[in-house]
Amino acid sequence: MGKQGRGRRKRNALAPYPYKFRGLVLDDFQAQAIMRLRQGTSTLVAAPTGTGKTLIADYLVDMCLQQEQRIVYTGPIKALVSQKYRNFKQSFGKGRVGIMTGDISINPDAPVVVMTTEIFRNMLLQGAAGLKDVAWVIFDEIHYLDHEERGAVWEEAIMLMSPGMRLLGLSATIPNAKQIGAWIEYVHQDPTAVIEHHERAVPLVHLYFNQVCQAVPRESLLRSYVNAVMPGHDDLDTKAGALDFAEVWNAPRVRGYRERTSHLDVISYVASNRLFPCIYFVFSRRLCQQKATELARRSNFLSGKEREIVRIAVKRTLEELHLNRSQIPEIDAMEEQWRQGIAIHHAGLLPAVKRIVEVLLERKVLRVVYATETFAVGVNMPVRSVCFDTLHKWDGGGYRPLTYQEYFQMAGRAGRRGADRQGTVISLVDFTSLARTPLPDWEDAKLEPINSRLSISYNMAANLCARYTDDEVYTLYRRSLAAFQEELNSDDSGHSAAAERLFAEYLEKKRVLTALGFIKDERLTTKGAALRALYVKELLVAELLYSEMLPQLSESHIAGLAAAIVYDRGITEGFALSAQPWIAELDMLKDRLERQAEVDLGSEVQVFSPVAKVVTMWADGEELTAVLQDAPLQAGDMVALCRQVIDLLRQMIRVADDKPSLQTTLRRAIDAVDRDVVQVHI
Repeated sequence: MGKQGRGRRKRNALAPYPYKFRGLVLDDFQAQAIMRLRQGTSTLVAAPTGTGKTLIADYLVDMCLQQEQRIVYTGPIKALVSQKYRNFKQSFGKGRVGIMTGDISINPDAPVVVMTTEIFRNMLLQGAAGLKDVAWVIFDEIHYLDHEERGAVWEEAIMLMSPGMRLLGLSATIPNAKQIGAWIEYVHQDPTAVIEHHERAVPLVHLYFNQVCQAVPRESLLRSYVNAVMPGHDDLDTKAGALDFAEVWNAPRVRGYRERTSHLDVISYVASNRLFPCIYFVFSRRLCQQKATELARRSNFLSGKEREIVRIAVKRTLEELHLNRSQIPEIDAMEEQWRQGIAIHHAGLLPAVKRIVEVLLERKVLRVVYATETFAVGVNMPVRSVCFDTLHKWDGGGYRPLTYQEYFQMAGRAGRRGADRQGTVISLVDFTSLARTPLPDWEDAKLEPINSRLSISYNMAANLCARYTDDEVYTLYRRSLAAFQEELNSDDSGHSAAAERLFAEYLEKKRVLTALGFIKDERLTTKGAALRALYVKELLVAELLYSEMLPQLSESHIAGLAAAIVYDRGITEGFALSAQPWIAELDMLKDRLERQAEVDLGSEVQVFSPVAKVVTMWADGEELTAVLQDAPLQAGDMVALCRQVIDLLRQMIRVADDKPSLQTTLRRAIDAVDRDVVQVHI
């Protein structure tokens, strides 16, 4: 930052202590964070979900606009970024706010730009001119550093930020916040304030429910359990947990005990205790729908006036999205549930349907929303109570208990500031499961620490090769969170096994890129330069762009090929088989890559050809219901897939600037895919 920026920070240091913002009295931690921001100090704020971290970000955006500085807001998922874009437009005006998500780019040179963290990292890697005058960057949900698959993106973005940028990180409560703040300070060689807050403005009460004992605290559950499975045996000592669940369960006299509590029992309790509105988390899309249907058969929570509010809200939201009812499969059935105060929310729904559900929550006409955990990250809407159908989730290899971070990310939606004295969190716990699974006590002190997830992609290797020498790359990895954490726990500060590991991984990636012709004499070739701007199976896509294959395909088949490349849903059964004109040539290309690389490229070159037919049909103008007839995809999955296709095709257009004819075909493919429910209206 130049002299003008430094002078601003000095003047800001003399500003009075802030007490209010937008008419709201600031909590002490908010005021502390805002003081640091006014002093021009990078700041990490770690606080529970629902405590008001968003207000700090809003203050910083307002401050930057007043001081005519540019600011970037980054978030982990498109839904959150889109919601922030709408909020900022409403607060600061349409002309002052832009959005970039890969498949969408609106007003990218605005003073305030919201984007996914991946986009920000990608722009940093390429030294994008659009970031040169950015003064501040907000990392919302910065605890995503610990995300197993995507955490590397956050770490790379922080490492690659230019010296003139300041950072505001917003995190859920984490036990090693000071360590993360110290790492950011070390990387940027600039002071970083760490503001930790552990109390919620609306405290949470954690209860456990089944139809025998209803909702009780954890310490009351064991006595209820004993009384249920061994009635009349008050001689058993259950004080202070002296007797565990398994010990009681294994007693011969209780092995025949059977009891089953359902979500309907939980909702009855919620209703009778006036705990609506309620988010009921279910870790299955199918079960979300099933449970909503079961509840709708027996309950109607809305008055006639409220039902009319639903009708009008649905009509107006569709109009705002430029959609008609015929484009939304099963909308009549969904609207009937909405008119009963019941809804579902998960990633398989059309974006338009999710928007309607969110609008109805804002209108206070929904009583129960059955949702998957994506609701907790993508939608910032507090409710009076949160319920869990189970405390276990499927992680791809089996069922495991929720982590503390996952639980609190969802539980934190309970409790509306200014409306509720407490947020109520209720977990359905069937007595028959207690002997097999320990029951967590959800103490904040047990939250998992953030650890580095850094790894090296081929795209990253190409970008580093273009900008740095090998020595500079090694120095960069010495500044990684992985190396920082290792050195904190080691007496040898002159050596870093983590940096050595990352550097070795980089050199191996460089070797493969050289073998494949992306690097020659330590410099990127033309094909290698294209690789820098490709972020999905970049080796394969770059080879495709420089092959004779794409010009022979129609726009709809190119769209289908792109779908086969980006598809990552994990569902591989249930698709109708269909021959694709590019399969044989693609197989030969993949085989050549692996032979030249002398290594198994694995997922880097994998495609899932059966999904191509779905997107090819859509690009050829088929209706959504026809497209999905022979595919195990829900409507929302189809839209998400098409948005990914558009993103990839846009990447290909940007790097194919020496192929104008191909660019034209790629643009036509985008136009063919980007229609009706796939179009985004923000």
